[in-house]
Amino acid sequence: MTADDVSDHPEPTAVASYATEGEAEVAQAKLRAYGVEAALDDQIEGGSIPVEGEDGVVVAVRAEDAADARDILDDEPVAPPGR
Repeated sequence: MTADDVSDHPEPTAVASYATEGEAEVAQAKLRAYGVEAALDDQIEGGSIPVEGEDGVVVAVRAEDAADARDILDDEPVAPPGR
């Protein structure tokens, strides 16, 4: 792997954190409905409920989609475009 290979795939950007995987999956589904690919990263160590200092389940997107993703997640629930 060369340095160019790594730069082609920048690190995902965290846009939200949720206490449970179910909440994070809802956010992921909402982003996907708007055409934004999102991944989940479970930061909870050894249990299903985060303790102080743990992020819970993080929703991450490509860096170029981060601002749009935050806007989508901050908006009140509405139908995605085209529906």
